[in-house]
Order: sequence, then structure tokens, then C-alpha cells
Amino acid sequence: MRSFKRLLVLIIALALAAAVVFFVLENRTPTQLMFLDWQTPQLPLALFVMSAFVLGLLLGPLISWWPQQRLRMRCNKQAKQLKACEQEIKTLKNATAGTDLAVSPSEELAKAS
Repeated sequence: MRSFKRLLVLIIALALAAAVVFFVLENRTPTQLMFLDWQTPQLPLALFVMSAFVLGLLLGPLISWWPQQRLRMRCNKQAKQLKACEQEIKTLKNATAGTDLAVSPSEELAKAS
């Protein structure tokens, strides 16, 4: 099973590599990009497309890392609060273990009078 997965990953990787090679070979036309008043030199279209792809591969994980980090910090904070609450419950249970819980509060008031 493990060798089948490796073979499948290898086949997919080779297919993607072949697609990239074919894309680059088919898009060698010099192109100039313009944005506002800024112009790029004339370079092959494939270079611009592949640069945008690589930039997306690098920026995507960085952009998604920030919200995940915030959630992780909130989860850790809530875990600490939960531990503190559990410790307080344990302390209160131990403190009330010595008192008789079968006696109602009205009976305790009658005893006190």
C-alpha cells in the first residue's frame, strides 16, 4: 500500500512537471505588463505567470498562519482557565467534604438559633 501511494505521488508530480514544461514552452511570447504608470520590461509570459504562482505559494501559508496563531493562543488561554476552574472546584469539594450535605439550610438555621 505504501509503495502504491509513493508511485501515485510520483506519477502526479511528473504530470505536473510535464504540464509546467509544456506551459513554459507554449508561452514564450515577450509581454510587457503595465500597472498605473509602472511598466515591466518585455519578458516571456510564462515568467510572469510562474512568478505569480510561486508568490502565491509563498504568501498563502503566511497569510493563513496569523489567524491560526491567534486561535492557538486563545485555546491555550482557555485551557489555563479551565485548569484553574477545575482546581477551584476540587478545592471547594474538599472544603465541603467535612460538612454534612444531607442537612438542609433551614435545619442549619434552626440549629444555630
